[in-house]
Amino acid sequence: MGQGGEKVPPKREASSIVRYPRSTATIRSVSRVWFELTDKKAFDECIRLSTQWMGTRAGIKLPKGALEGQAFDVTDVLGANPTRAVRLTAKDGSIWAARSDYPDPEFPRLWVTEFFVEKRQGQLARFGAQLTCVIRGESPEFEITRPTAVRRVLESLSAEADGWQLSETPHQLVIEDLSSFLDLVYNPDRRLPVIVVAEDQSGNVQISSDTLGRHCAGAAHLFYLPMPTAWALTREVGKRMSVFNGATRIYMPGLAEDNEDPYRHPLWLPNNVREDQLRRELVRRVLPFDFLRPNAAAEFPRFSAVRDLVQTRGATSRSVNRVDGLQLQIEELEEDRDTWQGLAISEQERTRALDSEIERLKSEVARLESKNSALDYALKNKTTEQEEKQPTERILDSYEDLEDWAEEVLGDALYIHPAAIKDCRKNGHDGMRGRIEATLKIIRDYVVPARTTNSLEAARLAAEKLGELGVEDTPCFVKREEAKRTAGYSVPYGNDDTRVLYDHFKYGNGYDNANQFRMYYFWDAERKRLVIGKMPSHLRNNLTN
Repeated sequence: MGQGGEKVPPKREASSIVRYPRSTATIRSVSRVWFELTDKKAFDECIRLSTQWMGTRAGIKLPKGALEGQAFDVTDVLGANPTRAVRLTAKDGSIWAARSDYPDPEFPRLWVTEFFVEKRQGQLARFGAQLTCVIRGESPEFEITRPTAVRRVLESLSAEADGWQLSETPHQLVIEDLSSFLDLVYNPDRRLPVIVVAEDQSGNVQISSDTLGRHCAGAAHLFYLPMPTAWALTREVGKRMSVFNGATRIYMPGLAEDNEDPYRHPLWLPNNVREDQLRRELVRRVLPFDFLRPNAAAEFPRFSAVRDLVQTRGATSRSVNRVDGLQLQIEELEEDRDTWQGLAISEQERTRALDSEIERLKSEVARLESKNSALDYALKNKTTEQEEKQPTERILDSYEDLEDWAEEVLGDALYIHPAAIKDCRKNGHDGMRGRIEATLKIIRDYVVPARTTNSLEAARLAAEKLGELGVEDTPCFVKREEAKRTAGYSVPYGNDDTRVLYDHFKYGNGYDNANQFRMYYFWDAERKRLVIGKMPSHLRNNLTN
């Protein structure tokens, strides 16, 4: 079977052992998972489950005491499948680490599985599993999986990460828990990705609960959203950052309200992908993710580092008795990974940039297809009386309606950023909504054409129309470049880009949104559209005018 399989490998004759050619090895990082455990006996149970898995995987009998956490080093009679474990015990806790090498019987590659279990005084136990593939020749692509020992640990023990429980079964998120869910998603210290699967109107989903849990549990937080919860989420974060009506989304770590970019958090729309394709996409993104975290080396103790520390203690003074000494072995781990992680990091950055642009294009295509379908239907069903009528612009009923209203009424030349929509929903005053609506229409009808044509007369007319509402179009700072150096005056935009909000439309004074509003914006010359990055709140800075 593949690298994460359950079947006991068949006994092999000596002639069937894979002989690798003498060539440079390529190391592929497949999956890395670690999390905390709250059970009192988690340390011993994780060792037992991991050791059982290694013995079955290698097809060998482990020595007495292995299941209880004793160190061992065995190799089968053919010289293959080396399986080893070491243990370090100190005053402040214990750490156990193991490694199992499994030569692929069909291709010139080696599957390397590592485990660690750590217990420190005053802290939760930690368990981790890592899978890498060492390729020494031509090798076909393989399924990305995690060792099935991870599943057994999650089924047997209470695990958590980022303050949330982890399990093989996705959480069914109810509306009452939405606030806690958003705290998790927008937690700047969140370590794991969050996968959200939304039900459609018939209660169907793109990927089953069993499939999602079996392949991704432990490496991501998993949630299922019933329709009511999905709509409540949309009201909180807006359509661009939400997931609803049968879609699936990954919220990657690092998401914050002041820098959210929907294109960095992949979205799969319903009916656009088969379940097996979606499963592969999800595991491709979440299972290897921990390899490239900045402090991944310190968080995942490697077998070689623990082994060398144990050997050092045996050969020198026994007075060193703190698990913290393990940090001294990081240099060896860095040497092991320097040959491949630099390439892996740069490759992931390129992949992220491409993924971001792909997600943007997919969203744009879906939006245009939807508009095109509606237009085709309208053209086929138009009556003569309807042809003679001019379209009637609807009013902005509420800030909750702002996103849909903007798409329908403002057109493509005026874009309201998700940060501005979210601020309006949280802080917009109903008494100012009519003036904001009128200002946006003047921007659409006068300011954007003036920007597009570079006409002085059009610019004069735009200023006059804004003035009739008491609105001014001015720079945010007397010294224009101060906006670039001041927090809050930038928004993420496009493909890994950040744009500075140098200018704003302003009405009134002070900070009370019942009496004032600010529309901070920039001009996208490439797409010929005006982007309102933030509104209606007045950014607090003594240097603004």
